[in-house]
Amino acid sequence: MDRLRIYSDKKMSKTNKINWKNVANKSWYYTKLILGLCLICSISFGFGTFYPNQLAIKNAKKEVEIFYVNKVIQMNLEAPEFSYSNDIQFVRAMHKCIDYINFTLHKDKRVPYEMIIAQAALETGWGTSRFSLEGNNLFGIRTWKKEVPHMIPIGVKSWPGWGVKKFKSKCDSVKEYIRILNEHTAYKEFREVRKSMLVNNRPLDPIILIQKIDNFSTTSDYDERVIKIIKKIRKLESLYASDKNVNK
Repeated sequence: MDRLRIYSDKKMSKTNKINWKNVANKSWYYTKLILGLCLICSISFGFGTFYPNQLAIKNAKKEVEIFYVNKVIQMNLEAPEFSYSNDIQFVRAMHKCIDYINFTLHKDKRVPYEMIIAQAALETGWGTSRFSLEGNNLFGIRTWKKEVPHMIPIGVKSWPGWGVKKFKSKCDSVKEYIRILNEHTAYKEFREVRKSMLVNNRPLDPIILIQKIDNFSTTSDYDERVIKIIKKIRKLESLYASDKNVNK
């Protein structure tokens, strides 16, 4: 019993010697640490909410764009009617066609509408050429395969090794033109400049981009001629916006 009492007395003595000041200091240290972590997490959450990561935003927008583009493709929409009897109506018909195509294209695959319309106007005389009227070809797009529906120049009686491709609709020729610019190796510089404009949040400038497709025509001043038509298109659209009787 004496030994047990001595052991108990020693244990109580050790308990009474606990340094409560150190315990309090450690408790406060861990409390501050937890509060600090909570504060950092709160700041990070708030910053991420009001100043989100730009890469995350870009990826999110891309996913949404892909979702809606796929939905539009699944809808299997039909191309709009392509009819015209003057230059302004030609521009408006081209606009409708390009808008329809852009519904099924990602933003980084699109081509400025003024550039498309100006080239079509130059290549077909504002949609009045034989290749446009009979073959729905607005850009003089060629084929080197005889089995592909095509037209050959008047006066040429046998297969010359190439033909001007025929399309089911004029809008189909616009699709093919855009595909060529997006995929053909000859237009790599065009795609690089377009990408730079998009990355830097700049609008696609047709005046600059038309100068990057030299291989589209053998005419030395081709880009200058297209640029003149782009300026004419802008005037026509201004007239269209102010004249309600233009389509009559």
